[in-house]
Amino acid sequence: MRLCVVMFGLRFYRIFTKGLRVFTRRGYNRTKLTQRHLMPKAKSSARKIQVQFHLAQRNYKRIIKRMRTSLLDPLDPIEATAQAPATSATQDLAPTQAFVQSCKQLLRTIRAKALRGIAVVLEMPYKHEARVACLEFVMSVLFAFCALLCVVAVLAICFFLFGKAVPTIMEVGVWDFLLGDRWMPTSEVFGIFPMIIGSLLVSVLSVIMGAAVGVLSAVYLAYFCKQSMLRILTPCVELLAGIPSIVYGFFGLVVLVEFVDFFADNGGKGLLTASLLLAIMILPTIILISKTSIEAVPKSYYEGAIALGASKERAVFFVVLKAARSGILASIVLGMGRAIGEAMAVIIVAGNQPLIPESITDGVRTLTTNIVMELGYAEGLHRDVLIACGVVLFAFILLLNLCFRAVAKRL
Repeated sequence: MRLCVVMFGLRFYRIFTKGLRVFTRRGYNRTKLTQRHLMPKAKSSARKIQVQFHLAQRNYKRIIKRMRTSLLDPLDPIEATAQAPATSATQDLAPTQAFVQSCKQLLRTIRAKALRGIAVVLEMPYKHEARVACLEFVMSVLFAFCALLCVVAVLAICFFLFGKAVPTIMEVGVWDFLLGDRWMPTSEVFGIFPMIIGSLLVSVLSVIMGAAVGVLSAVYLAYFCKQSMLRILTPCVELLAGIPSIVYGFFGLVVLVEFVDFFADNGGKGLLTASLLLAIMILPTIILISKTSIEAVPKSYYEGAIALGASKERAVFFVVLKAARSGILASIVLGMGRAIGEAMAVIIVAGNQPLIPESITDGVRTLTTNIVMELGYAEGLHRDVLIACGVVLFAFILLLNLCFRAVAKRL
């Protein structure tokens, strides 16, 4: 019995000392330093993570190999002597040797289970890193696919529009098409200059009215509105953004047309009515985005202005709005984009006359309403010219965005 205890203690001491030698920090750092010179230099953060992961994998394999070697070494001389074949002098100790063999078998079982447990523990962090690296790779591919899908969609739209429009414009004539003041599809006369002027006037007037009201409303909601009123007004503004365009058109036909006709006495349909209706339609976009931009300005700006003696109104209009000007300008750009591209509401209240308006109450036709009105029955060259009108509208919005970007950089 004492012999078994001594053998077990010696075996445990040997395994423990060898494990310490394997896991010493000095040896691990030497291995890591050697492998670092063998690995390629990391050129980016992703490559650096990949290099660290491969280093960890190599260190893990080397550690497991050393542990397996240390735990599965041949038996030491004491155990070899104990395992020697029995002679006539030791035949009387057969029961003791049987007990020693059973202890050895128990030690082997414990050793194997310990090796499996250590391997599982050492594999856990590297398996987690592998899963994280795999997930990051999959998500990066997914994000790249989504971005590429957007680019492909834009390129497909441009290819379709310009592929159809450029030959048509060349056939009609560039100057006759862009600067012609007569639109007579039956005579194959296609001049869209009155529609370009109408789109510009309607969009500019609606943005002037909508931007002023929208920015002031956003300031009120962000700094001057009580919480009880804010809980009521914010859902109303969000609901205003979800109303369909045709409903706005009915509202303009029933309310705004009658209102303008009461003062102008010209039927009510025209440039002013369309601008008022579009100003109401772009209000939610300008209000919500401007409010978010104003609230994103650090409170320290406002508090610093108040501490320096400025009034609340002066601090808001000269400090906070100046800091939030990029977001406010973005809201105006989005509002103008919607005003230019709107068709269903404008077609009800604009009058739809392909003429250059001489007053603010005259009827007007925009590029979008012209496409909507005539695309249903257009054929041949007439249909291709309407697609060319869409290209002009696309280029027009692109130029406006570039102009607003240039202005935003100068602010």
